[in-house]
Amino acid sequence: MSSSKQNILIIGSGWAGSTLATSLDENKFSITVVSPESTTPYTPLLASAACGLYDYSLVETPIRHTGKRMKYIKARVLDIDFKGKNVKCQSVFEDAPTNEFVIDYDIVVVAPGCVNQTFNTPGVAENALFLRNVKDAMKVSSQVQNCFEKASIPGLTEQQQRSLLHFVVVGAGPTGVEVSSELSDLFADTYSKLYPHLNGKVSITIHDIAENVLSGFDSKLQEYAMSSFDKRNVEVLTGSHIEKVEKACLFTKEKGRIECGVVIWATGNKCSPLVETLPVKKTPRNPRILTDDFLRIYTPSSTLIDSAYALGDAADVEDARLPTTAEVACQKASYLAKSLNRGFEKPFRYEQAALVAYLGQNDGVISGKKDYSGAQAWIAWRSKNFLWTRTWRQKVLIVVGWLLDLVTGRAIAPR
Repeated sequence: MSSSKQNILIIGSGWAGSTLATSLDENKFSITVVSPESTTPYTPLLASAACGLYDYSLVETPIRHTGKRMKYIKARVLDIDFKGKNVKCQSVFEDAPTNEFVIDYDIVVVAPGCVNQTFNTPGVAENALFLRNVKDAMKVSSQVQNCFEKASIPGLTEQQQRSLLHFVVVGAGPTGVEVSSELSDLFADTYSKLYPHLNGKVSITIHDIAENVLSGFDSKLQEYAMSSFDKRNVEVLTGSHIEKVEKACLFTKEKGRIECGVVIWATGNKCSPLVETLPVKKTPRNPRILTDDFLRIYTPSSTLIDSAYALGDAADVEDARLPTTAEVACQKASYLAKSLNRGFEKPFRYEQAALVAYLGQNDGVISGKKDYSGAQAWIAWRSKNFLWTRTWRQKVLIVVGWLLDLVTGRAIAPR
C-alpha cells in the first residue's frame, strides 16, 4: 500500500509549507518537510507576544504532529535537481554525523519563505532587531526592558535617559505599525506603572522611505492612522532615508545622527539564498519564483518543470503580483493540497481578504469590502488573531490569556 504513494517533498515550514503538509491526503502521499525551522510562527501575533500580550508558546506551532504521518528533517536545501528529481541538503547541526545528503522526490514544493530585506544598509544585520519568529520576539522584549533598566541607573542625565528610551521602528507597513502600536500600549498600560520615574521620557518614531503609512490601505484610513499616532505621541517620519545603523543610534539623510535605545527593522522581504540560485523563471524585481496559475514552476525559457510547484513568499503567479502575506500563502497551500488530493480542476485565484492593522489603545483600521476604523476594527483584529491559531488548544489558551491580562495584567508585570 505504502509503495504506491507518491513522495512529496515540501521545502519550508512557514505558512505555506505547514498548511500544505497538514492538508495533504496521507493515503496518497508520503510527506517530507525539510526546513531549518522546526516550528511555524504566527507572524501576525509576534508583535503582541514581544510586548507581553501572549505567551510565546501561543504564537508558534511545531511542524511535527503526533496525529499526522509526516517526516521532518531539520536542514537547509542547497540545490534542487529538477531533472533528477532530488534535492541536496545540509544539516543545520555542525556536529551532525552527516553534513550533506540528498533526498529523492516525486513531487517537490518550493516554499522556503523570505529573509529580512535590509537594502544592504550598513549595520542593520549587526545592530537592528527583526520580528520574523519567536526568537526575534524574545529579543525585542528583552532589549526593550533592558533599556528601561539602564535608564533607571542613578546618575544618568535626562538626555541619556531619553536617548535610551527612544524606540525606532523602520518600516510603516502593517508589521511596523503594529509593533509600534503594541509598544505604545505596553508603555502606557504597564511600564508607566513599573517605571513611574521615567514617565514623559519615552518616545517612539516610525521611519519609512515612502510618503504614507500602510501603503496598501485607502488614503482615508492612512490619514486616520496618522491622526491616531498623533494622539499617542508616536512620531512618523515619511520620506526618511536610513543611511546606517550603529549600536545606540542610526543615521538618516534628512536628520543625520539620531540616538536611540532600540531599532526594530520591519521593512519587508527579500528572496532566500535558495531562490536566488535556482535555475527557474523569476520576477524581475526582488526576485521570486514565477509560476503559472496552477502554481507550477517555469524554467528560464518558460517551459513548465515536471512535478514542481512553488508557494508562499518565495513565489508569485504570472501577471498576478500578489503580496507576500500569510493570507496569500495559506490560500495557495490550501488550493494546491486540494488539487493534489483530488486532481487539478481549475486554476488558482486569490480572493482578496480584508487588510487589518492595529493602531493601539483599542483602535485599528480595516480595508476590504467595507473600510472602517476604531473599536470595530480593533475587535475584528483581535478576532483574526484568534482565527490565525490552528489548534483548539491554542484557541482556548489565547482566550484565557486575554482574560488573565484583564484581571492580572500582562505576564511581564503581574498585579
